[in-house]
Amino acid sequence: MTTATGQGKKLRLTVFLMKDGYENVDEILQVAQLQKVTVTEGGTHGTLYFKSGFESRPPWAAIFEGVPGFNPKAIVNRGSRALYVLKVDGRWFCFTFGYTRHLIAEFAVERNFGLIVALNLGDPDAIKAIDKTNISHIALQSREQAGRDIGFDGFEFDTDIDLLNSITAKGPVGDGEEQETYSGRDSVSVYTRVDLGTFADIAKRLYEAFQSTAYQKRYPWVDKITQERDSTIVAMLDAALVIAIGAGAVNKIWLSVPEIIAWEEVEGFAYKIRSPNPKKAGPALYPDIDLEGWLQETQLEASLTLKHLSNRKIFQCFKDGREPDAWSVYRCLNAELDLDGKKYILNDGDWYNVDSNYVTDVDNFYQSIPASALPLPNYGTKTEPKYLKGIPKTHPQFAVMDRKNVMIGGGKSRVEFCDLYSKNKDIIHVKQYGGSSLLSHLFSQAVVSADCFLHEIAFRQDVNGLLPPGFKFADPTKAPAPSAYTVCMAIMSKVPGPLEIPFFSKVSLKHAVKSLQKMNFNVTKIKIER
Repeated sequence: MTTATGQGKKLRLTVFLMKDGYENVDEILQVAQLQKVTVTEGGTHGTLYFKSGFESRPPWAAIFEGVPGFNPKAIVNRGSRALYVLKVDGRWFCFTFGYTRHLIAEFAVERNFGLIVALNLGDPDAIKAIDKTNISHIALQSREQAGRDIGFDGFEFDTDIDLLNSITAKGPVGDGEEQETYSGRDSVSVYTRVDLGTFADIAKRLYEAFQSTAYQKRYPWVDKITQERDSTIVAMLDAALVIAIGAGAVNKIWLSVPEIIAWEEVEGFAYKIRSPNPKKAGPALYPDIDLEGWLQETQLEASLTLKHLSNRKIFQCFKDGREPDAWSVYRCLNAELDLDGKKYILNDGDWYNVDSNYVTDVDNFYQSIPASALPLPNYGTKTEPKYLKGIPKTHPQFAVMDRKNVMIGGGKSRVEFCDLYSKNKDIIHVKQYGGSSLLSHLFSQAVVSADCFLHEIAFRQDVNGLLPPGFKFADPTKAPAPSAYTVCMAIMSKVPGPLEIPFFSKVSLKHAVKSLQKMNFNVTKIKIER
């Protein structure tokens, strides 16, 4: 907080905190091309690195090159940049002006410094904006901005499936003080009054806020899941991953299709593609992907490196002969590893640091979901559409509703009622095993379908028109009694043992089950064996 009569100019400062243990700025900065001056003020010694008068040409000028009377070389932007560095309480702080962030070594930056500072110093009732990532689908990133100061509850944020990336909030203000605004993730931006003597005071105040755990009482869910962006830790995790795969310690490491695919269009999956004809799959084609099969075909195992995981591809091959799609093996990997007493999850190519108590809570909830006793047959080598199509021939108590979409939301979108519907009022959603994005889509669809079934007459009427004789609703105009229905999540999996799904899929399933239970539906899960 600054006083209204304070000296200096009011600016938006961007501040980075460096990790502990660096003695010299040369270890953390790449500033050889900048001029350098030493700054001494109030007993604090800092260093200013700067460059002025550099020129750049705007991209638009090239569009008009050749136009008579116009010389694009004469259109020049002139700019300046600076980096002010000082040490406070044994830690280096970098104040950036202009585009100088790239001069700071990535490995040296203290991650989430800005987020923690903004959470601690910001008024919880004066939040202006949040940036979040939804982990229930495909790590969807979004920003919400309020037209006025509101509390966190005013934003659409689900603490089970949303990660907080950054926050912008006004600071509390007292009599005779000017209000500051804080925003941050790794760096913190603070709008405050600045003169040469205040940098050290600002750094000290921000550092004290970073060390405080007060935010954990206001926002106890913040540290449940955080994306690990520290390159040093990520490198250690990748190394541990490679060692574990090479040693065969893969009980919590597996491959899965990383995104939603149209199984009815898929011929199979290949770990290699014939050359010179890339459209021809082979030499071997598999109905699904798995780590053991990939290792056997590539014969890497003990010689496996991170480069192999990053550069080698898994190919999705199509029935119509079009060129295969490909994902890196690394992106298809799911893993759960412990490092230095912390739990880490690999999902869709990113590592996440997950609170171990939260992992236990999610696992316990997952185990508490009742197992279904439905007599669903094994699927063998069939894809999901072929499997579903054949079920009524041997199990006439089930009707196939796969790909029978119903319009919802005034015709803006479509949803399946389910994949299988039983005469005993089982609403069964089936998905071939895959990554978090794939399974989370299944769980989300189950919630949307159940909500429409319960509340929309037109939806029930449309579904009733698609149901075969013997399965139709008695009166689709009347709201159903949800307690008479069971929503079943059915996963086709060839992995031996009980049904196991990626951690973030368990998070999404927990969210879906709670939503369905609030509507008073029964919920079960089942593994469809190969």
